[in-house]
Amino acid sequence: MKFSYSVVTPLVFITILLHSSMALAVKITVLTENFAPFQIVTPTSIEGLSTEIISATLKESELKYTIEAYPWSLSYNRAKEQVNTCIYSIARSPQREMLFQWIGHITTDKISLYSLATNNIIITSLEDAKQYKTAVIKDDVVHQYFLSEGFIENENLYALSNYDMLLEFLEAPSRQIDFIVTNEYIIKNMSKSQGAIAKYTEALTLNGVSLSLYFACSLKTDSKVINKLYQAMKTLESKGVFNEIRKQWQAK
Repeated sequence: MKFSYSVVTPLVFITILLHSSMALAVKITVLTENFAPFQIVTPTSIEGLSTEIISATLKESELKYTIEAYPWSLSYNRAKEQVNTCIYSIARSPQREMLFQWIGHITTDKISLYSLATNNIIITSLEDAKQYKTAVIKDDVVHQYFLSEGFIENENLYALSNYDMLLEFLEAPSRQIDFIVTNEYIIKNMSKSQGAIAKYTEALTLNGVSLSLYFACSLKTDSKVINKLYQAMKTLESKGVFNEIRKQWQAK
């Protein structure tokens, strides 16, 4: 009977240890945008409902990381292409399914078309909205959805960089924007008072798309990183940590 075996020399053993250390020392870049109340970006910090969930996940994973905020289109395209790069809060859709490695769910909410209350515009379907001008966030899931529904960019659909611009364009008579796409939480956080909130009215809830937000990473992100993040989110969700964070923000 023959036996086969291998000998691990000191040099090979050291090489294995170094490789393992390097794998554990991978530093990831986590990208996001200003998207209150999910991400609230200030000159000195990034907070918000989603940020608390992602920060808890990163701490649980014990990975080294940085969180950086940019306009959505820039964060989205960087997260899609760069090595060991992740993004939140990103809506999951069939068009995006194969573009990212999906780590876990953050939260879900409805989204609607909003107009200025003084405009008195009444619509009953998305088809009705094609008669008007709607502004969305560039490269987000709503932008893609409206294009798939037959809206034409720069005719009845306008793609902007951030949510502050959505309100600015809606309120400026010279812009002639009739609707923006957002939800009640975002409207409340963008408005400075209840009086300001009353300026806007929900014209139509979108049934074809929802604000289902996720944490995802690029296809070039190391599989060990993906596994650590996935397990961290799974553990914290099962312990009820995420639900407590969601409840706290819903109460605000």
